[in-house]
Amino acid sequence: MDKKQVKQILDNCSLPGDCSNAEIKETHISWIILTKQFAYKIKRPVHYSFLDFSSSEKRKFFCAEELWLNRRMEPEMYLDVLPVTKNLVIVEGEPKTEVIDYALKMKRMDNSREMDAMLRENKVTEQHIEKLAEKIVRFHKDCKVVKNAFHTLNFHEKFADLQNHADLVSENLGEKWKEKIDNCVDKSFKYLNSIRNLSNERVISGFHRDCHGDLNARNIFLYDEPVVFDCIEFNREYRQIDVLNDIAFLCVDLDFFGRSDYSELFYKKYLDYSGWEDVPETRQLFLYYKSYRANVRAKVTLLSAKNKKPDNAEKELNDAGKYIDLMEAYMEFMHTNN
Repeated sequence: MDKKQVKQILDNCSLPGDCSNAEIKETHISWIILTKQFAYKIKRPVHYSFLDFSSSEKRKFFCAEELWLNRRMEPEMYLDVLPVTKNLVIVEGEPKTEVIDYALKMKRMDNSREMDAMLRENKVTEQHIEKLAEKIVRFHKDCKVVKNAFHTLNFHEKFADLQNHADLVSENLGEKWKEKIDNCVDKSFKYLNSIRNLSNERVISGFHRDCHGDLNARNIFLYDEPVVFDCIEFNREYRQIDVLNDIAFLCVDLDFFGRSDYSELFYKKYLDYSGWEDVPETRQLFLYYKSYRANVRAKVTLLSAKNKKPDNAEKELNDAGKYIDLMEAYMEFMHTNN
């Protein structure tokens, strides 16, 4: 399918329920039709190095994966996978014509409850953070243990990939930020090599699990009971990770929004609810994962800036610089407290 066909579904109200005031949101891998009650996500027919939605069979498979993976946390939000017929209708029940694609049906949530929006408006409370930590701990305890070996070189290559954007960084942020990247990549390599035994011990001890993988403020709604959605379905390597890597993403977001107090509160509550002590080697590993997550956010933000006209990319470039600063700060703090 293409965007024109998705728009036609909406224009013709060819989907279950009320279509008044409905709209389409677009990401780099999906289109989402939002109605008053529901959201219908249709995967774009794209093929990248990290995902493959190039055929309708693959899109059907990953819709089903997304459904069951997210139902682990939010069974009331994730409802069904529905066929899209050749006459561009999203059908509930048995389709009467040829099926050309699939849509994931979800319950529509209140956008004003998005955690990133609430952080911007200073509406997030300590109680929100504590409840979120408790929920994530319950989720992680139920997640399948993954015994895949931790590949040091592979992880280092992911961290070092940010250097491939050095020219963009130098031209738009300055040589100083390129040097920050180079310095962090060097320290990352040394640290990863120094913790080979610890990495293997954490795998053996069951700290690597089939987690969420994209645990950031945009994927959380803060109701009385927090709602956590949009687990990564398209690449298991991104979610079958150390639990500290999973929560590091959210804590980087909290730091980015200027709430390092909430970042620290979340980490401590996560440890408390898990029954773990805040020992130095755990804290150091957590800081490393925060540096890695800030690294990834910087890269994604730079790619977004690269795809925009220079006059429209100022925010993304400023954000990328902020993430690089955070990446460096975590790495420096990690080594000064070694």
